[in-house]
Amino acid sequence: MMKRNLLLLALLTLSAVVLVVRLAPREDSVSGSSTDSLLLPVIAEKVNEVDRVEIVSAGDKLVASMLKTGGEWRLQQMDGYHADWSKLKTLLAELAQARVVEAKTDKPEYYARLGVEDVSDGNAGSVLVKLGFGDQQSGVLIGKRAQGRQGQYARLQGEAASVLVDRQFDVPTETIDWAESRIVDINSSEVAEVEIIHPSGERILVMRISADQTDFDLAGLPEGREIKSSWAVNSLGSVFSMLDMETVRSATGVDWNDAVKLRMLMFSGVEILADLVETGDEYMLRLQASHPAANVVSKEDGVSAEQEAIEKQAAEDVGKVVEGINKRTAGWAYGISKSKFDAMVKKPEDLLKPLESS
Repeated sequence: MMKRNLLLLALLTLSAVVLVVRLAPREDSVSGSSTDSLLLPVIAEKVNEVDRVEIVSAGDKLVASMLKTGGEWRLQQMDGYHADWSKLKTLLAELAQARVVEAKTDKPEYYARLGVEDVSDGNAGSVLVKLGFGDQQSGVLIGKRAQGRQGQYARLQGEAASVLVDRQFDVPTETIDWAESRIVDINSSEVAEVEIIHPSGERILVMRISADQTDFDLAGLPEGREIKSSWAVNSLGSVFSMLDMETVRSATGVDWNDAVKLRMLMFSGVEILADLVETGDEYMLRLQASHPAANVVSKEDGVSAEQEAIEKQAAEDVGKVVEGINKRTAGWAYGISKSKFDAMVKKPEDLLKPLESS
């Protein structure tokens, strides 16, 4: 009798479990989605033809609109400044190669679990990536990253079915993150001279004779004064090291009349001239590069053809560096951090030990 009761209880429990499973919402109930298929087959075929990309976040906020013009990607939200091609290229490649691992929910009430809601929802956890080429456009909603496994949830714009794909995407939701943030990056080991000239006439010049010289010398050290430290002087050689922007806009909209002038000369012969002004709560910089000795290379008596060719090639290489810097920076005013700005506008007293009071 007891065995019959236990058997009956087990059957009832199993029936209840089956009923619960049937009634419970299933996220992977999508039919017609083929696993191991490409998420965006059209993009996979024509990724090199993509000429516009839009990033849209919750509340239909247009984060970034990037257009390819003249072979170069520009960010429309920042006056057409250079887009971060390395970041954009990675995203395009990942989207073109993404494959469906598993079909997920096609029910809107469960989209939030995966973060694939329409971005018209102000609280959406998704980011919409629109890709255009010619008169065609594709959009994909990027959702949450999968927990405990590789991949990320996604849903094609306008389609009900969501999927898990085999890779993860980096899609920033701040406009500045889609711009090419690095202005210049010059290691102090390459620097021969740094000169700072203030509108008041105060001037600093630090220099090295060769790259083998460890410390910079401060020119015009006042009689009876000492430098604060070698570090204080040497730090001027690093002012253009990993210099990143915080904002950018057209240089014509900034008043440069009272700008501090900074000149950096590299051992290669590249010279960089910068203007720096503080305006409101922004610290602005503009710069241009040149190669003063570019036209000096000429054949002299006693110079071999081989040596002349080496010098000519070196001049051409330097010219390419100058051209690259100017192509990126010409016509732009960059907002930089206060700490970087302060390092570029030092005055002589900032490098000297205080006078002893008598």
